[in-house]
Amino acid sequence: MILRTPQQRKRRADSDADADLAAAAAATSGRSPVSDRRLVLYDRPTDLVAAAAASGAPSDDMVCTYHCRQMVKSEFMVALHTADNQVHEYRVLLDTLEKQLSKSEDERAAYQDKLNYVEQELAATKGRESALQERLLKDLGDYQERYRDQVKKIGELEVQLNKEIDSRINAESSSASAKESVKELERTLQRLSENSDREKKALKKELSYMQDDSKLSFSKLNAELERTRLRAQNSENEAKMLNEQLEDLRKQLDESLRGKNEMEHRLLDSSALSAQRNPTDDQKLIRLLQEELRNYESEVHEARRLKSSRTNVELLNEKLLEEQGRRERAETELSKLQEIEAKAHKLELELASCTSLLSNIPDVSSYSNIADLQRQALADLNKLGEVTSRLKELEVTLEFTEISKQRAEGEATHAKERAENATREVKRVELLLTAVSEERDRLRKDHAMSTSQKPIGGDDTSSKNMESGLLQMEKAVRELESTVHEQRELISQQHAELNLLNEKLSIEARKAKSLEREGDQLRSQVALLESKLGTTRGGVRSRNKEKREPLKCM
Repeated sequence: MILRTPQQRKRRADSDADADLAAAAAATSGRSPVSDRRLVLYDRPTDLVAAAAASGAPSDDMVCTYHCRQMVKSEFMVALHTADNQVHEYRVLLDTLEKQLSKSEDERAAYQDKLNYVEQELAATKGRESALQERLLKDLGDYQERYRDQVKKIGELEVQLNKEIDSRINAESSSASAKESVKELERTLQRLSENSDREKKALKKELSYMQDDSKLSFSKLNAELERTRLRAQNSENEAKMLNEQLEDLRKQLDESLRGKNEMEHRLLDSSALSAQRNPTDDQKLIRLLQEELRNYESEVHEARRLKSSRTNVELLNEKLLEEQGRRERAETELSKLQEIEAKAHKLELELASCTSLLSNIPDVSSYSNIADLQRQALADLNKLGEVTSRLKELEVTLEFTEISKQRAEGEATHAKERAENATREVKRVELLLTAVSEERDRLRKDHAMSTSQKPIGGDDTSSKNMESGLLQMEKAVRELESTVHEQRELISQQHAELNLLNEKLSIEARKAKSLEREGDQLRSQVALLESKLGTTRGGVRSRNKEKREPLKCM
């Protein structure tokens, strides 16, 4: 409750005389109200002031009123309250900054763990590659041993053929009576040989076409494999460069965190002295804190971008591993194709040997044996046709794998473009960090200059500056919310792309499994054909022996 000002006291009647005496005394002493450094009222003449000074009684007009004191006290309390609010806001901002610091440190630890995990995976993949190479070397050794065994068997068969030719010559010299039957058989055999020659020519043409196609596909696959290797090496080099740039950025972030800690200590020191400072100092501190907050927000935003670039690098590493797996599968398919071609060549040789045996058989008792042999040959030819059709199907599947490789190459190019964009972003982050460091140094200099100067300004300017600072803070918060929303949208898009890539990889894995199954089936069929051809050879030899025994008896 504000009381009214008390009424002025009534002046005495003899105040005029006292005033005259005081003026005379002042004139004699050489003093004046101004020289006495007393305040003179505007409405009151100087003689009254001198009289009051001479009487020694305090003047009521010079005393501050109760209302004025209350107004000054209220203004001081309002200023104190605003200063307390500002200190509280600064403490809240410091707490939020400390939380953000702890979060950034946790994220850095998580990134370090991810880096260690990726390095372990790389070591595991290197071990797998070495194991696969050893297994391939063992398979090559086994294949060479099998090839040598087959060459030995072919030599033994040639020796047996030579023996049979010698025995046939001896039998022809002793079998003049069987010439007529031999002539008839020769006619039939000529027909069969013509048919077999035609079939052989057709098979040779088909095999030549198949060999040409396989050579072309092999050259294409080799070229594509070299391209993929070069691209993988380039991507690995780019990943190393990105890792080095990330380490540099981490060092710069550590330096910025140290600067932040120093600024926090300075803020703590300034908070202890905030009660003694004027509102202009508080405004300058608010501006400095706002600018530092913006700088830290930009650093957090750039750290998130670095995180996204790190995820892109991990995706590139995963795609490289997938490309290496596809390359190994293509190499295995090529080795399977080479084995199938070798087996087809062996089947050709076996067919030629069978036809030569049929042409060199002198003693055939009945035409039914030739018909059985023809049936067996036709069955073998049908099976060979099925094998060739399967080979064509494998070529088609290989073409599909080539298309999938081309798609994978397109994805690799996209990944390279993303890596280039990431490098550009890293460079931009470095430039921003340099700009932030320069701005920080400039702000430190301005702060030092402002602390050295005396504060000048009123309460109105401080309130306006506070309102503008609050508006700027609200704008910064809105911008942060918009950036967070954009980052969430980017993360959702990346998740969608990852899902699509996983679906494509699952489809390609299914195709690879189906190709492996078909290759196993073809191997089993080729083994069956080889066993059947071996049985037909054994039957022909047994028939020749049975027909030679009666000739010897003769």
